[in-house]
Amino acid sequence: STTNPGITANPGEFITFALQVNNHGTQSQIVELRIDSCPEEWQASLEGRGRKISQVFVSGQSSEMVDLKVQIPENAQEEVYTITVAALRGGSLLDSLKLTVNISETPAGEDRLKAQYSELKGPADATFNYKLSLTNNGTDEQAYSLGADIPQGWQISFKPSYEQQQVASITVAGGETKNLDVSITPAANVEAGEYTIPVYAISSSGRATAELKLIISGTYELNFSTPSGRLNTEIVAGRDQKVTLEVENSGSAPINNINFSAQAPDNWSVSFDPKTIDILNPGEKRQLTATITASNKAIAGDYVVAMKATANEAINQANFRVTVKTSTLWGIVGLVIVLLVCAGVYWVFHQYGRR
Repeated sequence: STTNPGITANPGEFITFALQVNNHGTQSQIVELRIDSCPEEWQASLEGRGRKISQVFVSGQSSEMVDLKVQIPENAQEEVYTITVAALRGGSLLDSLKLTVNISETPAGEDRLKAQYSELKGPADATFNYKLSLTNNGTDEQAYSLGADIPQGWQISFKPSYEQQQVASITVAGGETKNLDVSITPAANVEAGEYTIPVYAISSSGRATAELKLIISGTYELNFSTPSGRLNTEIVAGRDQKVTLEVENSGSAPINNINFSAQAPDNWSVSFDPKTIDILNPGEKRQLTATITASNKAIAGDYVVAMKATANEAINQANFRVTVKTSTLWGIVGLVIVLLVCAGVYWVFHQYGRR
């Protein structure tokens, strides 16, 4: 039995019938419950203490409460619909209950979920924070379950305004409004674009929804190094040394007009091939060659050459340690000079030593 066998509702609403299963006998018994009829495309289930059930244990001369949860489709037409619930024992029918739902498209008294700013814009690595108000337009206090339809890998949280604790539900007294802070964090690999997130608050008497829009501009991250990651090389004074470089777009949006430049010691030069890259798409890598020319007067030792990749949206720098070695030719020349000096000294001693 139920105290309200007939309910008026709107298309798309979520409604609940409170059913009472009575045992007029003296012996306890298990009563089987079954939904015998339900309108097409409607979703209905029997629940006890928050879980779907098909049986209920009832003590003698006692009763148990069961909820019939019904989700009305959005396209339900204005008419009276019937749902039948049967109670059985051992497969034999004990009793049945016919319930009616009168569909009316009049929205008066609907609960409301509204965003202060429903459209936000930011980069992919941002957290989007919205302020929502939930209004209970009924006369009775309602508990609302909070949720959203979000893409895989995204995260969403609900907090009562001015509180730090995340919640999955909230209670609102009849005729009152409560404010919520909703935070949405996109997935790490999200692409730039526009996304719409339906957010809802569901109570036993209905469903309030709001749509939140995110405009993601993407992130700009530019990596600049060598394919191996090593940032050192050797060079002979006055000669060239070629270095293979690699530039990578590790962000989620294209990077445009990448130019390459370098800061080197005095009388050194650095050139790049290619000198520029017009566009680098997310996840794309490109290689280039840097030619370092050391001064012919450079003495042996370590030097730093700072190479920079500069784009409209991002910038990165790779600092190379360049070790200068003296030319082998100069070593030979030095050795020859030493030998000549030694030979001269020997000749002097040999020529004048006898005197």
